[in-house]
Amino acid sequence: MQCQFLAGFALALAPTLSFADTCGPGYAHDSITTLSAITAPAAYDTLSNGNRVVYDGSQIWIENDAGTVIQVLGNPSTPSFASFIEADPTETFAVLGENNNGQLFKVSLTTGNPTPLCTLAFNFDIAYENGNSALVSAAAVAFGSNEIYRVNLTTGATSLVATVSGPSGPIAVSPVGDLYYATQTLVFPAPPASTNIIRWTANQITNGPFPLTQARASLFTPGFDGAGYMTFDPVFGNLFLSVGLYSAPSSIVEIDKTGAIVATIAVSPHTTGKVEVLDAPGPGLGACAAFQPDGRRLQYRATDFFNGGSRIEKISPRRPVLTSVQNMDNTMTCTLTGGWPNSTAYVISGNLWQYSTPETSYDLVKHLFWTGMPINAIRRAGITFATDASGNGSFTFSNPPSAQGLFVIQALVSDPVGVYRGTSTATFN
Repeated sequence: MQCQFLAGFALALAPTLSFADTCGPGYAHDSITTLSAITAPAAYDTLSNGNRVVYDGSQIWIENDAGTVIQVLGNPSTPSFASFIEADPTETFAVLGENNNGQLFKVSLTTGNPTPLCTLAFNFDIAYENGNSALVSAAAVAFGSNEIYRVNLTTGATSLVATVSGPSGPIAVSPVGDLYYATQTLVFPAPPASTNIIRWTANQITNGPFPLTQARASLFTPGFDGAGYMTFDPVFGNLFLSVGLYSAPSSIVEIDKTGAIVATIAVSPHTTGKVEVLDAPGPGLGACAAFQPDGRRLQYRATDFFNGGSRIEKISPRRPVLTSVQNMDNTMTCTLTGGWPNSTAYVISGNLWQYSTPETSYDLVKHLFWTGMPINAIRRAGITFATDASGNGSFTFSNPPSAQGLFVIQALVSDPVGVYRGTSTATFN
């Protein structure tokens, strides 16, 4: 039986992996969760409380982060190949897909009892529009093409929204309702730069004309070496993409709202898969984007298909820190830690009497700017300083007694092409 095969495969994945992948600029590693033998080959979705809802093709259950089963939600059908499982935005139910018969099921996260929803052959990925509607990527018509269907989550009714060339690929809906798709190729493994991220607007996926075609989509970000999964940060709207499906090394890439690549934020010697953005411990201020304050966390699955082992890597943004020291010669030295390596930072300042906390955020499109200074009272200090290979740098300026205690200072962190990507903490003169 297939469930026996899955159990055997899970045992093969059992070795614990104790290392962390490499984080890119503006992020740092938090922790690793090694997936249990029964969860390692399964589809899962992490809930807001840290538990996971899991579907392994035979059963559905909820487990805690350590892998202990909390509740069994039922068995949807005969043993099958699990495509996905995803909780709805309110975490009332989950929708799961299997690919032996191409069925989708809906299951209550409280009482279990999965019920058939619809049939979409070769279903691959799901993205919710709201609690009663989801979009599903599925190659349900013919080999060599993929379709995106709208599924009514009450009635199970389906309607064709878009068609694209190539096999099934991942989808995501942005915070403003646009639909994104990672194109796929029939060549395996995916040739370099063969995957593009394309987009249909919210107006298009609402009003058509249906079915939308690839020609009606706009190019968002081109040139990836394959793509396995993508998701949006709902706070700021940056897109996170797992690149290099079934190849090693692979990575997680951050893309800003204009389609520009911010950076590769994680590199793994193994295959990266499902990517999730969740709340994290902290004041809850930041978005999930490079150099942001605490508040959001990104986690992704990494699997060693050759030697066994599957784990969830947890990383989160790290805000640059600016500190100041008054020198004996009436100068002050400010030191930045955690900036963009081998780049620059730019100094801004304001009157201390106008500074207040908590800070206010401003959407500057390329990054979410945090400051306690009134936006219209910020001054350009005219100081640009370099950062070293660790992202650290410093500058010194005249600070006589008559000026001391009057100003607040921050640094704008620049990437290597001169785009500001974050703001440091504040320091004072």
